[in-house]
Amino acid sequence: MAMLHKMIALRQLSLYWIQISILCLFSSILHAQQFDQSYQSWKTQQQAHDQRLKASSSTADYYLGKPSLQNTSATSKKSSSKNNSSKNLGSKINLNTASTQELQQLNGIGEKKAQAIVDYRNQNGQFRSVNDLLNIKGIGPKFIEKNKSNLGL
Repeated sequence: MAMLHKMIALRQLSLYWIQISILCLFSSILHAQQFDQSYQSWKTQQQAHDQRLKASSSTADYYLGKPSLQNTSATSKKSSSKNNSSKNLGSKINLNTASTQELQQLNGIGEKKAQAIVDYRNQNGQFRSVNDLLNIKGIGPKFIEKNKSNLGL
Protein backbone atom coordinates (compact mmCIF):
# COMPACT_ATOMS: atom_id res chain seq x y z
CA MET A 1 0.00 0.00 0.00
CA ALA A 2 2.77 2.40 0.77
CA MET A 3 4.12 1.66 -2.62
CA LEU A 4 0.79 2.51 -4.17
CA HIS A 5 0.69 5.85 -2.35
CA LYS A 6 4.20 6.63 -3.58
CA MET A 7 3.20 5.83 -7.15
CA ILE A 8 0.08 7.99 -6.88
CA ALA A 9 2.14 10.84 -5.42
CA LEU A 10 4.70 10.52 -8.21
CA ARG A 11 1.96 10.48 -10.80
CA GLN A 12 0.37 13.62 -9.30
CA LEU A 13 3.78 15.27 -9.17
CA SER A 14 4.43 14.48 -12.82
CA LEU A 15 0.97 15.85 -13.70
CA TYR A 16 1.85 19.07 -11.86
CA TRP A 17 5.09 19.31 -13.84
CA ILE A 18 3.22 18.77 -17.06
CA GLN A 19 0.70 21.47 -16.11
CA ILE A 20 3.47 23.89 -15.16
CA SER A 21 5.29 23.16 -18.42
CA ILE A 22 2.11 23.78 -20.40
CA LEU A 23 1.51 27.07 -18.53
CA CYS A 24 5.09 28.17 -19.24
CA LEU A 25 4.68 27.24 -22.88
CA PHE A 26 1.45 29.24 -23.19
CA SER A 27 3.03 32.12 -21.33
CA SER A 28 5.97 32.08 -23.75
CA ILE A 29 3.63 31.95 -26.72
CA LEU A 30 1.59 34.85 -25.34
CA HIS A 31 4.76 36.85 -24.69
CA ALA A 32 6.02 36.10 -28.23
CA GLN A 33 2.71 37.26 -29.69
CA GLN A 34 2.88 40.51 -27.71
CA PHE A 35 6.47 41.00 -28.87
CA ASP A 36 5.45 40.39 -32.49
CA GLN A 37 2.63 42.91 -32.18
CA SER A 38 4.98 45.50 -30.68
CA TYR A 39 7.51 44.85 -33.41
CA GLN A 40 4.90 45.17 -36.15
CA SER A 41 3.70 48.45 -34.66
CA TRP A 42 7.26 49.78 -34.50
CA LYS A 43 7.98 48.60 -38.05
CA THR A 44 4.87 50.37 -39.35
CA GLN A 45 5.92 53.59 -37.62
CA GLN A 46 9.45 53.31 -39.05
CA GLN A 47 8.14 52.74 -42.56
CA ALA A 48 5.87 55.77 -42.27
CA HIS A 49 8.82 57.84 -41.01
CA ASP A 50 10.99 56.58 -43.88
CA GLN A 51 8.30 57.58 -46.37
CA ARG A 52 8.18 61.09 -44.90
CA LEU A 53 11.96 61.35 -45.17
CA LYS A 54 11.94 60.13 -48.77
CA ALA A 55 9.24 62.63 -49.66
CA SER A 56 11.14 65.54 -48.15
CA SER A 57 14.56 64.51 -49.49
CA SER A 58 13.28 64.02 -53.02
CA THR A 59 12.58 67.75 -53.21
CA ALA A 60 15.88 68.80 -51.62
CA ASP A 61 19.08 68.16 -53.55
CA TYR A 62 21.57 68.78 -50.80
CA TYR A 63 22.80 65.29 -49.94
CA LEU A 64 26.08 64.28 -51.54
CA GLY A 65 25.38 66.08 -54.77
CA LYS A 66 27.90 67.40 -57.23
CA PRO A 67 28.93 70.97 -56.59
CA SER A 68 27.09 73.37 -58.82
CA LEU A 69 28.79 75.85 -61.06
CA GLN A 70 26.64 78.65 -59.70
CA ASN A 71 27.84 80.83 -56.84
CA THR A 72 27.47 79.16 -53.48
CA SER A 73 26.59 81.29 -50.52
CA ALA A 74 30.25 81.48 -49.43
CA THR A 75 31.52 82.61 -52.81
CA SER A 76 28.62 84.98 -53.31
CA LYS A 77 29.39 86.56 -49.92
CA LYS A 78 33.00 87.05 -50.97
CA SER A 79 32.09 88.52 -54.31
CA SER A 80 29.40 90.73 -52.83
CA SER A 81 31.77 92.00 -50.15
CA LYS A 82 34.35 92.81 -52.81
CA ASN A 83 31.75 94.58 -54.89
CA ASN A 84 30.42 96.45 -51.88
CA SER A 85 33.85 97.55 -50.75
CA SER A 86 34.77 98.98 -54.11
CA LYS A 87 31.34 100.61 -54.50
CA ASN A 88 31.40 102.14 -51.02
CA LEU A 89 34.56 104.08 -51.78
CA GLY A 90 33.33 107.28 -53.36
CA SER A 91 36.61 109.05 -52.63
CA LYS A 92 40.18 107.94 -52.12
CA ILE A 93 41.34 106.70 -48.75
CA ASN A 94 44.14 108.83 -47.35
CA LEU A 95 46.83 106.42 -46.12
CA ASN A 96 48.20 109.07 -43.74
CA THR A 97 44.94 109.71 -41.89
CA ALA A 98 42.73 106.62 -42.40
CA SER A 99 41.59 104.56 -39.42
CA THR A 100 41.71 100.76 -39.38
CA GLN A 101 37.97 100.67 -40.17
CA GLU A 102 38.45 102.89 -43.21
CA LEU A 103 41.42 100.84 -44.41
CA GLN A 104 39.36 97.65 -44.18
CA GLN A 105 37.13 98.98 -46.96
CA LEU A 106 39.96 98.32 -49.41
CA ASN A 107 40.02 95.04 -51.35
CA GLY A 108 42.19 92.46 -49.59
CA ILE A 109 42.52 94.33 -46.29
CA GLY A 110 41.28 92.78 -43.09
CA GLU A 111 41.66 93.86 -39.50
CA LYS A 112 45.27 92.65 -39.15
CA LYS A 113 46.58 94.25 -42.33
CA ALA A 114 44.77 97.48 -41.55
CA GLN A 115 46.41 97.51 -38.12
CA ALA A 116 49.80 96.76 -39.74
CA ILE A 117 49.38 99.81 -42.01
CA VAL A 118 48.53 102.05 -39.03
CA ASP A 119 51.46 100.62 -37.03
CA TYR A 120 53.85 101.24 -39.95
CA ARG A 121 52.57 104.81 -40.26
CA ASN A 122 53.04 105.40 -36.51
CA GLN A 123 56.60 104.02 -36.53
CA ASN A 124 57.86 105.51 -39.81
CA GLY A 125 55.86 108.69 -40.19
CA GLN A 126 53.59 109.62 -43.05
CA PHE A 127 53.57 107.71 -46.32
CA ARG A 128 55.42 109.56 -49.07
CA SER A 129 54.15 107.27 -51.80
CA VAL A 130 51.52 104.58 -52.21
CA ASN A 131 54.41 102.25 -53.00
CA ASP A 132 55.58 102.63 -49.38
CA LEU A 133 52.88 100.04 -48.64
CA LEU A 134 55.20 97.44 -50.19
CA ASN A 135 57.35 97.73 -47.04
CA ILE A 136 54.54 96.19 -44.99
CA LYS A 137 54.54 92.42 -44.65
CA GLY A 138 51.64 90.83 -46.53
CA ILE A 139 51.07 93.70 -48.95
CA GLY A 140 52.35 93.28 -52.47
CA PRO A 141 52.11 94.82 -55.92
CA LYS A 142 48.82 93.05 -56.69
CA PHE A 143 47.18 94.78 -53.74
CA ILE A 144 48.37 98.18 -54.93
CA GLU A 145 47.21 97.42 -58.48
CA LYS A 146 43.72 96.38 -57.28
CA ASN A 147 43.30 99.43 -55.05
CA LYS A 148 45.24 102.02 -57.06
CA SER A 149 42.14 104.10 -57.78
CA ASN A 150 41.10 104.13 -54.11
CA LEU A 151 44.45 104.98 -52.49
CA GLY A 152 45.62 108.49 -51.79
CA LEU A 153 48.00 110.49 -49.60
